[in-house]
Amino acid sequence: MEVDTPTIKLDVLELVNNSRMTYGLRHQDFERYRKHCTHRVQRLRQILHLTKPNNKKTNQQKELPEKITDVRYLHLFVFEVERAWAYAMDLNQGLSADTRKRHHTRKKLKRATQHAEALYRLCEQQDVEDRSKLEVKAYAAAMRGHLYFELQQWQDALNQFISARTIYEHFATLSTSTQHEALCYSAIDDIDPSIRICAYNLRLNETSMVNNVDDLVKSLKKSEATSGHIAPLEQQLSKISENNAAAKKQVVAAQVNWRNKQVIIKSDKVAKGIAKAEETTKQDQDQFDLVLGSWADAEKLVKKALKEDKEATAKVASSKSAKSTEELQFIQSYVSYNLYSRSIQRNVRLVAQGDKTTPQENVRLHDDILKYLESIRELLSLEEQDGQLDWELNVLTHYYRANRCLYVAQAYASLNRIPEAVALYRVAQTYVAQAKQLLYQGGGFADDSVLKVTEGELGELEQTLRNNTWKTQATWYLKHGGNTADNDLQSQMEQLNLDDKKIPLLEQLDVYPSTLTTEAPNLVEFPPRFEPAVGKPFFFDLAANHIQYPDALSEHSEKPSGLFSKFFGFGGK
Repeated sequence: MEVDTPTIKLDVLELVNNSRMTYGLRHQDFERYRKHCTHRVQRLRQILHLTKPNNKKTNQQKELPEKITDVRYLHLFVFEVERAWAYAMDLNQGLSADTRKRHHTRKKLKRATQHAEALYRLCEQQDVEDRSKLEVKAYAAAMRGHLYFELQQWQDALNQFISARTIYEHFATLSTSTQHEALCYSAIDDIDPSIRICAYNLRLNETSMVNNVDDLVKSLKKSEATSGHIAPLEQQLSKISENNAAAKKQVVAAQVNWRNKQVIIKSDKVAKGIAKAEETTKQDQDQFDLVLGSWADAEKLVKKALKEDKEATAKVASSKSAKSTEELQFIQSYVSYNLYSRSIQRNVRLVAQGDKTTPQENVRLHDDILKYLESIRELLSLEEQDGQLDWELNVLTHYYRANRCLYVAQAYASLNRIPEAVALYRVAQTYVAQAKQLLYQGGGFADDSVLKVTEGELGELEQTLRNNTWKTQATWYLKHGGNTADNDLQSQMEQLNLDDKKIPLLEQLDVYPSTLTTEAPNLVEFPPRFEPAVGKPFFFDLAANHIQYPDALSEHSEKPSGLFSKFFGFGGK
């Protein structure tokens, strides 16, 4: 009974890039990377038991088993290629006019090409998946192209570089992983300068005026010298696409069409999350908890994809990395827009239940609505739509600000603060007028806009504000009897009588009062009348000039100073 062996999967680009970036090539240290590849090859041979000792104390290589189930056998060939390639690049750094170094460089590149071709033949013999075979083929074609480039065989080098670029470009289009896509585009960026140099040295007239490498490669594929090598390769790539038909259909279906822009969702998890959210929105529009929960889950998946893309870009940077990041940011904007828009719809539905909510709660809900609108404004780039989305947000902001002023005015009116309520109604009418003006100036809301405001809704809100203003003013007039503040003050001043002086009973004791039984009698005058009085007594002012004050010094000088007077006190004071 035969046992099915698992298919071997080899990701050459990821293996090579991790090794190069970790062991020296981040700083162009080819010698360190070559030593790492040498140690790695020796370690793999020991692990796979491919060495045997002899009398000369050297290791001899054993033959590979007929059936390979461990991917490390393929890794052995990959590091053999990388060791020879790193040696050639190390020699190429100090290459000037030294023909000996140039000879060694070509020799090492030839050895790297031989190991790469041996790796591809091994993958053809073993049970390796088709995608890995084509990736190994592109890797071998790139090594062969570097050898022909060093030998200045421009046409052969161009054919090999175009073959490798075609495979990498196809894999980058079908890739569902952000990191693998970045690796493919990074490999393409390494090949493109060599393609330009080969086309220049071949003096291709039809491509001399082409600046874009993509257009250059398309024109070269149509030429007779290159089409013979590309035709069989495209047949193999088409077989890969047919075998992966389900994934291809999924990629085609997973698209975001929003604001006249179409973006393909390459992550399966993100595509499933967005599809689930859209389906929930269509089926259960009134169940806002389910809708908001599904869009929140989709937003988490998109943020996770953006984080992975940032990490992949930090490891491998390519010319297409910025485009991939922009597409993910556009998808995040789409998901966040739907999340905030559905939250606004939920708050509007809660406000519509007027019997169950108070004006204070309605004000709080409208505060949240305005915050959601500001969040949408921060997320979206408004340059692509020529201000269309900015115009929509301005109309919505004025409309919901008017609604908020309406409910704040109602809250003030319930507290009998009529002037504040009337002032807020007027502010709300100003917002409605501005929203109407913006609505007339614009061309209308987009078809895929979740939030829309019509002219009828603005007219209905304006009529509501007028009715509430009139109602508030009428209530105040009815309560105050139609008197304004000026009339009330004037009537009080007219009733004031300054000539009405009632004589207190204390001053008319000999007269019997006639109004004692009708009202409270005025017994004494209270507060008492003020009588004018001078600040100083008159006597002090008149007699001050006629008073003689004793002089202490003169009296002291007239006292007797004898001894007899001191003892008996005669002659003293």
